[in-house]
Amino acid sequence: MTFDPKLCGVDGPLESLTFEELLAALEFVTGRLANGELGIEAAADLYEQAEVLHAAASERLAAVEARIESLREPGQA
Repeated sequence: MTFDPKLCGVDGPLESLTFEELLAALEFVTGRLANGELGIEAAADLYEQAEVLHAAASERLAAVEARIESLREPGQA
């Protein structure tokens, strides 16, 4: 699957989006899916974009969590 910024209401490539922009794009896409006014092909395209956005946001969140964990001092819980 390739990322299509136009379908997601954003400018620029996936890699340039912040975590917050990824979430906003995901909300935009899911909102369009929820309104029920799309044809089956358009809905399938948006569903694929939602999967791409979700994966990117999950990866970004995991990277930040790992970064924060690496900053913790040994022995702190």
